[in-house]
Amino acid sequence: MNKSIGALEFISISRGMYVADAIVKKAEVEIIYFRTICPGKFLIIVSGNEGEVDTAIDFGVSIGGKTLFDNFKVHAVSPSIIEGIRGRYEPVEKLDAVGIVETRMVCTGIKALDTVLKSADVKILRIYLAFSIGGKMVFAVTGSVSSIEHGISGCKQLLSESERENIAIIPSPNRDILENLLKR
Repeated sequence: MNKSIGALEFISISRGMYVADAIVKKAEVEIIYFRTICPGKFLIIVSGNEGEVDTAIDFGVSIGGKTLFDNFKVHAVSPSIIEGIRGRYEPVEKLDAVGIVETRMVCTGIKALDTVLKSADVKILRIYLAFSIGGKMVFAVTGSVSSIEHGISGCKQLLSESERENIAIIPSPNRDILENLLKR
């Protein structure tokens, strides 16, 4: 079964926690991320079937008020995103190249990552979600240089200039860089 994910990002921690409680009471969704993020925000990410995620996120938007900063829903999400949000990654045997995308907001970053994974033969190396990085989202993927370039070209079309912080591709990364990227 294809899973969906959805997120609500708040500029108020207490309101975010209140809405998080309300959405999981309203819809059958599983919380996969529930925490404060920088700078003084709150993020909840849920997964479930498409209809339940739609119900949860739509309800959260309706009661979030002016403290709601951003939100998203992604249907038929790549399963590796759900695992990556949980801090679990597929082992990678060889790294030809690394692609790194930095976005200004978590919600747009996750949509961009889903686009990259669905459009290119790449794997997630690491997801950095907003904590201690100023509320941004950064993800690193690996594959061939051409696959990364292809995936990132789709990502660039999705993200506006104001949503995108920076994008880098590292062909044949140095061994020390690889070891640090792979640290969990």
